[in-house]
Amino acid sequence: MSQVYSNAKIFHFHQKLSAMQAGRLTAPLHVRLKPTNRCNHRCNYCCYRSEALLLSELMRVQDEIPRDKMLEIAADLSGMGVRAVTFTGGGEPLVYPHIVEAIEQLTAGGVKVAMLTNGALLAGKAADLLARRAVWVRVSMDAADAGTYAASRGVGAGEFDRVCGNIADFCRIDGRTCTIGLNLIVTSENNRQVLDFLRMAKGLGVEHVKVSCAVISTQPHENAHYQEPFFESVKAQIALGQAELAGDGFEVIDKFHRPDSRQESFARSYTSCPFAQCLTVIAADLNLYTCQDKAYSAAGLLGSIRDQSFRQAWSSEGLRRKLAAINPSVHCRHHCVAEGKNLALLDYFGADPEHLDFV
Repeated sequence: MSQVYSNAKIFHFHQKLSAMQAGRLTAPLHVRLKPTNRCNHRCNYCCYRSEALLLSELMRVQDEIPRDKMLEIAADLSGMGVRAVTFTGGGEPLVYPHIVEAIEQLTAGGVKVAMLTNGALLAGKAADLLARRAVWVRVSMDAADAGTYAASRGVGAGEFDRVCGNIADFCRIDGRTCTIGLNLIVTSENNRQVLDFLRMAKGLGVEHVKVSCAVISTQPHENAHYQEPFFESVKAQIALGQAELAGDGFEVIDKFHRPDSRQESFARSYTSCPFAQCLTVIAADLNLYTCQDKAYSAAGLLGSIRDQSFRQAWSSEGLRRKLAAINPSVHCRHHCVAEGKNLALLDYFGADPEHLDFV
């Protein structure tokens, strides 16, 4: 399996980089689209329902993008040259009643699509469509047995088997070109199940599992304290899983690390966020946010598309000023998935042109 997570993807888009260097705001390459805030699960670690995280600040469970607005957004994204859309939450994307229509319009317009889902509704027409037109689907499961699954997700005892059945059926869809993976967020409740989970995942037929740790606070030391009792055990289980299971089309992606490692300190010295021009968030409340780490927060609010189109909002002077005003050293003292990408971009744009030839 080639590398699906890379901070260097942006460097394949030369026109975007040239525009950014010239100070021109062109369409984002990637949009994370949150069609609804409704969810059919009640996960006890959900970042959008936790008052300890920034993401619940502006969250209203009843918010959902109306059908006509979704079709307008899809037309704008394909017309503006946006390359990819990831359907994600807020809520569960497959609860959204117009999801099939949205996927059909985006893919017909040349936009690549992907989805993060809990898998409970990964069946029927939506599953067939995703299997043949999406680039990837990743299912959040987070448990290797029905009891742990039901307790962590606030669902009935039969939900675990239903989701496992949906995943196995999805893997067997004729003509499937979509990569399917599982997301394992390690918590204090499921940390002893990591190796069992990896074995189960390969048995279901998925291509990979991404293992990461639950983020329970905006303070890195609190996240470190949370994972310390099980950190070494989980790393050992991941290593065993990689040794035993990797290969034959299956991979274990290890994103489980200490909060203060891999340059992920929440204190930042740089004063701009170039990656915010490359990826943006359209949320179910019809607001635009800078990134998934600031969705549904006042600090991440870029503007509204309630009374204007996404194309109009993205090209407005107000949004341009808000993007330019992002100062991570002041505004982003929290977990940031774009940290490595921003550091790479800042290094790229900061290189002295007189010295570029001395590679």
